[in-house]
Amino acid sequence: MNHVKFHLNRFLRRVRIHGGEFDTSARAMYRKGVTSSLRADLRIVRGSTIERKQMSTKTTFKRVALVAVASLGLSLVAVAPSNAIPQADTLSLSAASASGTVGTAVTVDATLAFLQETTSDSMTLTLSYDAAPAGITAGEVAFSSISAVSTDLGTPTVDTSTARTAKVSAATAASLKKTLTISLTPTKTGTYTIRVTPSITGSTTAPVSTFKTWTVTVAAKTIGKSSAFIGTGVTSPVTDTHTADATAANLTFTAAASTTPKARIDVATIYGATGNETVTAADAPLVVVATDKGLISKTQDYSAAAKSVTTLAAVDGDPSYWVYSNGDVGAASITITVNGVLLATKTVTLTGAATTLVATLTTGQDTFIKVGGTSTTTITAKDSAGSTLTTIPTGLTVKSSDTAVATVAISSGVVTITGVKAGTSTITVTDPATSAAATAVSFVATVAPVRPTAAPTVTFDASSYEVGSLVTMTVSANMGDSATAQLFTADSLKLSASVVASGTAIPTDGKLAIVGGKATYKFYAPAVSGTLFASGTTGGAVDITTAATVTTSVTITNAATDAAAAAAEEATAAANDATDAALSAAEAAEAATAMAQEAVDAVAELSASVTKLISALRAQITTLTNLVVKIQKKVKA
Repeated sequence: MNHVKFHLNRFLRRVRIHGGEFDTSARAMYRKGVTSSLRADLRIVRGSTIERKQMSTKTTFKRVALVAVASLGLSLVAVAPSNAIPQADTLSLSAASASGTVGTAVTVDATLAFLQETTSDSMTLTLSYDAAPAGITAGEVAFSSISAVSTDLGTPTVDTSTARTAKVSAATAASLKKTLTISLTPTKTGTYTIRVTPSITGSTTAPVSTFKTWTVTVAAKTIGKSSAFIGTGVTSPVTDTHTADATAANLTFTAAASTTPKARIDVATIYGATGNETVTAADAPLVVVATDKGLISKTQDYSAAAKSVTTLAAVDGDPSYWVYSNGDVGAASITITVNGVLLATKTVTLTGAATTLVATLTTGQDTFIKVGGTSTTTITAKDSAGSTLTTIPTGLTVKSSDTAVATVAISSGVVTITGVKAGTSTITVTDPATSAAATAVSFVATVAPVRPTAAPTVTFDASSYEVGSLVTMTVSANMGDSATAQLFTADSLKLSASVVASGTAIPTDGKLAIVGGKATYKFYAPAVSGTLFASGTTGGAVDITTAATVTTSVTITNAATDAAAAAAEEATAAANDATDAALSAAEAAEAATAMAQEAVDAVAELSASVTKLISALRAQITTLTNLVVKIQKKVKA
C-alpha cells in the first residue's frame, strides 16, 4: 500500500498574499512554533465571510436595476400603445337554480359590471344550453329585460333574431353595472342547464369573469283529476264536448261493419294542486283506450281503427276517440287508462241478427183465458250474445195446437189468443226465413171455464214466518179472469189472528179478483208466535156451488221468545239433572256407610278371634315350658 504524505509546513511557507498586506485570513495563520499551521481564529474567519457576502449582494441589486431600466426603455421604444378594454369585470346570477312548470316562464337576473376607459368599451353576454330535454327549441330561453343600475343610462342592445346575446356599453366612460333578466319558458319536462358566457366585444382578450350556469328543473304536473264521457255526437273536429254518458238505449247499435262511427269518447284531464288548471298538449298524460268488441280510432277514420289506441304523453291535452262496429256482437267493454291507472269503463252494445224468439206473457195472466175471453202475448227477439233486439224479424207466423180450445193471430209481434172452450193449447211462433231464421218459441195457453169446477186452494209462499214479516197468501181457482169471483160464502175467508194488510186486504164478502187463475194478498205476520190458520167455506155461491171447507196453516215464530223458552227448558233440564245427581250421591253415601259398618263389624269379629288364638297359644307355651322344666329336673337327679 502506498502512503501519501502531506507536507503542510512546506506548502504554507510558499503562500503569498498579492495586492496588499496580509488580510485577516493571512494574519490568522501561525508562522512559528505551531504544530498545525492551518488553524485560525473562528470568530475572525466568520466575520470576514459576512463582509464578502454583503459586498456581493449590493453588486447584484445594482446589476438587476440596470437591466430593468434598460428593458423598460427598450419596451417604450419598441411597443405601440394598445386599445383600451373593459377592466375589473364581474358577472353574477341572482340564483344558481330554480324549478318550473311547462308553459310558465321562470326568470333569473344576471348582473354584469366593469370599468370603461372609453365609450367604445363594451362586453357581450351569450346564452347557451349545457343540458336540456330532447326536442326543445332554442328560443325557449332569452333576455327578457335589462335595467341600468348605475346613473349611466346607456341602453344595452339585444340580438333581436335570437334574443340570446346582449351587448352592454355606455355613452360615456364610467363604472358600468347593469342587470339583465333571463327568461326561460319550458315546453318539456326535464332539466335545463343554461350557460351565461361573458366576452369582451370585438376582442380576443379573455375577460376577468368566467361563465355562470343556471339550472332549472321542470317537473311533470300532478294530475288533479281526469274524466271520460261517451256520447253519440260523432263530429270531427269536435265541436261539442260530452259532459255525461248517453243512456244504454242510445249506446246500442247494429254490429255490422260500418265506416260511420257509432259513438265518441272525450277524455279531459285537469292538472294542478287545486285541480282547476287545464292540461296543455305539452304536459298531457299517456292515454290508452281499448275495447274487446268493435274498434277504436283516435281520428274519425275507420282504416286507422284498432282494438287498442295509445296517445303518448305530451301529445294531446283533451283527446277524443271514435267507436266503430266491425261485426263483433255483444256488449263492448271499453277501458280508458290514464298514466297506467284505469279511469273508466264504458259499455256499447253491438247487436247482431235475431237468433231466438222470446214470448213475454201478459203480466198476471199466466196465459189463463176464460172461455170467450182474450189474452195477448208479446214476442221479442235476441241475438247470439243474448241482447234483446229493438226490432223483430218480419213475417212471423203463429199456430195453436188445438184451435178448438184457443185460436191465435199475430200482428207486429203481438199474439192475440181467444179462448174457445176449457182446455189447454200449445201456441208456437215461428220465423219462416229460409236462412238465419230465429229459433221458434212455444208456450201453453190454458182456457178456463167462466166458473170454477172445483174448490179453490189457499197456499203461503213459505213454510214459516218470523213475527211481523211479510206474508204472501195465494188463492188459486180453475177459472177465467173475474173481478168479483164469488168463491167463498160471505165473510168466510178468514185468518185465525188479526193482521195488517200490505196492499189489497182480504175481502170480507167472499168476492175475489181472479187474474190468471189467482188472487194474491199480502199482509204482515201476527206479533205472537204460534200457528196461523186460513180457512173458507164454499158452496151456495154464484160461481161455485160445491160445499167444502178449505183450510191451511203456517207457523209463526219469534226468535227471541223461542230462544228464551229454549234457554228456560235447558235450565230446567239442567236443574233436574242436578237433583237426580244429588239423589244418586246420597244413595251412594248411604251404601258406603253401610259397607263401612260391615267392615268395622268384620274387623271386630276378626280381632276377637285373634285374641282367642293368642290366648290358646300362650297356654300351650306355658304347658310346654313346665314340661321342659320337669325333664331337666329328672335328668339332674
